[in-house]
Amino acid sequence: MPSLYFRSEIIYYAAYDQHNLKRKILSLNQTEFMNLSKPNKIILFLSAILSSSFNSFPQQKDTANIVKEEVIITAGMVPVSVSEVPRNVSIIRQEDILNSPVQNLQDLMSYVPGLDVRTRGLEGVQADVSIRGGSFEQTLILLDGVKLNDPQTGHHNMNLPVNTNDIERVEILKGQASSIYGPNAFAGVINFITKKETNSELSANLSGGSFGFFNGGLSVHVPYVDSDNMLSISKSQSDGYMHNTNFDITTFYYKSCVSLNSGSANVAVGYTEKSFGANGFYTTKYPNQWEQTKTLLVSTGADYSFGQVKLIPEVFWRSNQDHYLLDYTNPAFYMNDHKTNSYGAELRSIFLTNVGSIELGGDLNFDNINSSNLGIHSRREGGISAEYVTSPIENFKVLLNGFAYNYDDYGWKFIPGLDLVYQISNNFNCYTSFGKSFRIPTYTELYYNSPAQKGNALLQPEEAISYETGANYNAASFSGNLSLFSRNGKNLIDWAKGFNDINGKYLVQNIAAINTYGIDMGISYCPLFGFDSYLKKIILNYTYLKSNFNETNLLSQYILDLLRHQFIAEITHSAPLDIIFSWAFRYENRYNFDSYFITDLKLSRSFNNFDLSLSALNLFNKLYVDITGIPLPGRWIKAGINCRINNF
Repeated sequence: MPSLYFRSEIIYYAAYDQHNLKRKILSLNQTEFMNLSKPNKIILFLSAILSSSFNSFPQQKDTANIVKEEVIITAGMVPVSVSEVPRNVSIIRQEDILNSPVQNLQDLMSYVPGLDVRTRGLEGVQADVSIRGGSFEQTLILLDGVKLNDPQTGHHNMNLPVNTNDIERVEILKGQASSIYGPNAFAGVINFITKKETNSELSANLSGGSFGFFNGGLSVHVPYVDSDNMLSISKSQSDGYMHNTNFDITTFYYKSCVSLNSGSANVAVGYTEKSFGANGFYTTKYPNQWEQTKTLLVSTGADYSFGQVKLIPEVFWRSNQDHYLLDYTNPAFYMNDHKTNSYGAELRSIFLTNVGSIELGGDLNFDNINSSNLGIHSRREGGISAEYVTSPIENFKVLLNGFAYNYDDYGWKFIPGLDLVYQISNNFNCYTSFGKSFRIPTYTELYYNSPAQKGNALLQPEEAISYETGANYNAASFSGNLSLFSRNGKNLIDWAKGFNDINGKYLVQNIAAINTYGIDMGISYCPLFGFDSYLKKIILNYTYLKSNFNETNLLSQYILDLLRHQFIAEITHSAPLDIIFSWAFRYENRYNFDSYFITDLKLSRSFNNFDLSLSALNLFNKLYVDITGIPLPGRWIKAGINCRINNF
């Protein structure tokens, strides 16, 4: 038995596969063992101890230390592996969600480089998410590929009718994606992808903490014949961290996936209801604002394959109700009731040919609003899409895509895009991309009128041309990315007023052309299992943005105070007693704002069937704001327990 080969084999099994390590040890007879060299006997002895320890003590569930599996992502119309994606894409995996100090999807986005999450209160009661200096209206939100953007206002886009524990991963495509997804994918796309389990599982979680915080949830996965059925419900509430910041949130989600001979089909129903104090949310003049939202999503879809052809139909309905009081102590003073409905159908087809893959698609969508303030309106939109992926030479791919979209009020718009990617190695590629983007105004931007704000029915759609070039490296333990990008926008929409207009309203305007450019870079290191038992993960990211808008006479509510510098770091390491420390650091420097540095920390310990955690958000009790006049909470302590039963 060659000494070097045996030694490397045993080390490999010790690091990656304890089951085969046991089998290898047991397969040795006495003669073979005695013939081993002294170094190999020592290695075998230590490996046996290692194998035994893995089965004697409960371990923290930490898949960050397992070799990364290839993930297929939907950054284009035709899905590709993460190692081949021709764009800057961030992926939040399930283990990242479990280890994160923050435990709601809205706050989780604040640790994605290039994303600007501006929250108004606790636990994501309302969060505006923008990408690379765009506005929150310019980010497309998806749930399993279903579009969730609200036609009334982007403030409701993150009303996600799904629980955090239901999410398998999150894909964030940064940069224009209108040529792939159509309107609203102006600055990027966030796709929340739910779990698909093959085994039965029942889990319950309970947590509490500062500010009278309470959260409880229950979820169950039940495979039956060829289907996977998931049901979850959660409840969270808090007294608030200052006057009128209390909240009460209920979320329900059900999904069933059925395997078919030629593919699969699914149906999903999600509902979330939020009631919350909105101190200073839309104007600092009224500290007693109050709001309640109710969001319902129903969708069904399928995935059929017939030889070299795949068909993906989808139908959805999203309903959102928004009840708003300017002063809850005097409801009759000013009250808004809005109800919107969005529904539509989409069909995508993918053809694999000898000269490349071809995607053809079409969708038809309707939305309407019945509002005490905005009136009654409806509109229709629809279009056709196409993408052609080819490889004219080895390791070089061309992705040509486009969307032709039609609106009732604006006619046809053609949105082209082009991606070029060169695969330098299995783990390393470089790319360049070009594309146009497009967004129509929301109903609030067109028609809203309040004591503090006024809409504009004459608004024109936003348009932009984006460019990007960069490189991605993805290996088992190390990954990195670097991208340079620019977006030349015109007719960009914002609420603004003059700096000297103290008592005037914010008016919606098509602000003059704004060019935004920047750099996005990051590295991550996750040691392979068995080679570093202390350090589990380290991630460093930096984003720089600059805008050439030179207007100094306007006070902007949203797009003119983008992040200039953003630095994000995450470190996960172990400690005695198998306690896992998860640190998250975030530095942000915004135009016209003071910079701040926030530290979050989570301590967790896993046992056979339950996990314990203790989190400290804003550990050093920093005073900071994301939006003028709305101070965010100081130090916030939470403790929680999660129990699970598998294969019941």
